[in-house]
Amino acid sequence: MKGVVIFIVTILFGVTSQGQISYNNLQDGTSGIVSGYGSWGANNVIHEPELTDNTNDGIINFYHPDIAMQPLPVIYFISGWGRPAYTYEKLFYFLASQGYAVINIYNNTPGNTTEAYQFSLNMMLASAQTHFPNWIDTTKVGLMGHSYGAGATIWLGKNIFGNTYNWGTNGRFIFMTAPWYSLVVTEDDLINYPSNVKLLIEINNDDMNEDNTNYNTDERAIRAVFELINIPNSEKDFIRVFSDATTYQYDADSDGTLETYHYDANHYISYTGIYNNAGHFQPYDALDVYAINRLSHALIDYTFNGSMQAKNIALGNGSTEQINMDFLTDLEVADTPIITRLENQFQYPCHSNWNDFQTNQNIWLLQNACDDTDNDGIIDLIALSVEQEKLKGFSLYPIPASDYISIHLKSNLTKIKKIEIYNVLGKKLFTSLYPINNIIELNNYVKGTYYLKLETENFIQVQPFLVK
Repeated sequence: MKGVVIFIVTILFGVTSQGQISYNNLQDGTSGIVSGYGSWGANNVIHEPELTDNTNDGIINFYHPDIAMQPLPVIYFISGWGRPAYTYEKLFYFLASQGYAVINIYNNTPGNTTEAYQFSLNMMLASAQTHFPNWIDTTKVGLMGHSYGAGATIWLGKNIFGNTYNWGTNGRFIFMTAPWYSLVVTEDDLINYPSNVKLLIEINNDDMNEDNTNYNTDERAIRAVFELINIPNSEKDFIRVFSDATTYQYDADSDGTLETYHYDANHYISYTGIYNNAGHFQPYDALDVYAINRLSHALIDYTFNGSMQAKNIALGNGSTEQINMDFLTDLEVADTPIITRLENQFQYPCHSNWNDFQTNQNIWLLQNACDDTDNDGIIDLIALSVEQEKLKGFSLYPIPASDYISIHLKSNLTKIKKIEIYNVLGKKLFTSLYPINNIIELNNYVKGTYYLKLETENFIQVQPFLVK
């Protein structure tokens, strides 16, 4: 955006809203989490009057605990495309009840995408520098987002956490739910990303389009971001949330008729208990509590306060404490995510020509990430899909390995031309043209994940393996 961002104040209902939402509002009849991470905080919450940016219909909503004014760690939540604050408000109240400042950034008429990203950045800066400077501690900053807003967090973090503003010197994180593409971000941006950011990406397994015919965003797009970004595996996790067939009844439209719901890990699990302007309704239930409230609460505590107990839940690398969803289906966690669907099952496939609809400029700069973003063969080492796994012409034994790894070809007629081994950063560690008995010694390999690339006369395929 060019020029100065000017804001006018719109007062809703004439007063600042104040109150305490709690798990008494859960619409599945459960009690949520009563103690520990994911339990409701002790603070009442104040929702300040909305601030409206009259240059692009941008809106700022600010939630904070009902305490004396003081700088607080701040969490910025970037809405999905065209999704106002009230569709996420119970989440904002939950976070603010823990003692944090929560600011929702929303564009009513976003315009083209590159401008929308810049609008969001401008509003974040204005909130901290002009409107609420006495409330916001810019040394502890988290970025959260849903859908389009989740994708935007990567570009926003590049700017906010980078050298220009250097926010979050005492703690910085990104939590993405049901993410859309991370636009206007290059491979170099990711390779040079601030390495002290904590990253949690949450994919909903049944994230489908309106008529349930295709899945939304091709998951390989966000997987490429996850694997390229300059954040150690110990400080990032890629989580898949599953639906659960357990059912409950709730009168969603207050017409006296109970409707049956199950715990649906669709695009809208972070929407809570209200019809939004697109007509979507998502009950506020235990799936919100365990998949979003619990993990975000722990991620924030680890990032801002250094709690290792919190890390074991938020970034536990598949720990029991992390994946346990109580009576719901466990989460799936991976450092090398496997995509389980074919490209033609996605409404917006990774190979699409992602040009801005108004400027016709390329905004999905990693659109070749499904193959090889820099033409050096490395990105092809991202874990294969289930369909590709079935087509493999070889298997590895033992898994996990320790002293050696043995290659077993499915056809006696197949001849190996070359074997290469890479680490998770894409660095080539080993090359062999004539392996003896198809066995590779692993004495010099430390514990971790590696990728074996096998080239034969008939195929070139890659398989991850674990050294214990």
